[in-house]
Amino acid sequence: MNQFWYFENINLFDLLCPHKFKSFADTHTFLHFKKNDFIYMEGDVAKKFYLISKGKVKIGFREESGEEIVTAYLKKGEIFGESVMLNQKTRKEFAQAVENQTELCHVTLRQAEELMKGNNNFSVSIYKFIGYKFRKIERKYQIMLFRNTKTRAIEFIKEMMDDGFASQKLLNGEILVQNPYSQSEMAKLIGTSRSTFNLLINELQEDDFLLWEKGKILLKNKFLLEF
Repeated sequence: MNQFWYFENINLFDLLCPHKFKSFADTHTFLHFKKNDFIYMEGDVAKKFYLISKGKVKIGFREESGEEIVTAYLKKGEIFGESVMLNQKTRKEFAQAVENQTELCHVTLRQAEELMKGNNNFSVSIYKFIGYKFRKIERKYQIMLFRNTKTRAIEFIKEMMDDGFASQKLLNGEILVQNPYSQSEMAKLIGTSRSTFNLLINELQEDDFLLWEKGKILLKNKFLLEF
């Protein structure tokens, strides 16, 4: 049973963006970014959170050595920067547009407070999501610290299936998982190099555990039985 509150396939943009509410619809604006533009940097003052209307956003931080650590790639409908709701004063991570024509809905603390006063669904959704996000991050760090690269990759794919990435069970028992990540992106998310991840995926395919295609991963019965 999935230990995380089921939120991955819910479009938070539709639930939380102020332009969906009558009192904000006429005045609310969207922010636009090109590929590689930074939305905010580590150390920036935290004043708002964001919902993705179009495009993809990378979340991460840099270690003292300068190495970039990627913690998430977020797509349309997802939220980031939500720690501002927990009184975070400065950003602990960076957010960067991955695609051209990335469009974001931005919500200030003041707007969020006004929305919460008049909309119970908004309040419940945002705080449930924050709790879900922290539990998911904690789980990821546990996997990163105590598992080898192959196990990290397998656990990541299993979580994609559990978290509702449009999983479809086929008649033969295999499961088709919609995959929004490139191999390079997934390699960064599990803390390994692109070349190492590519070799690992090739090995899993040769051993008939899975089939990797652009935009989807087919999990074979052998994968489901052994992992």
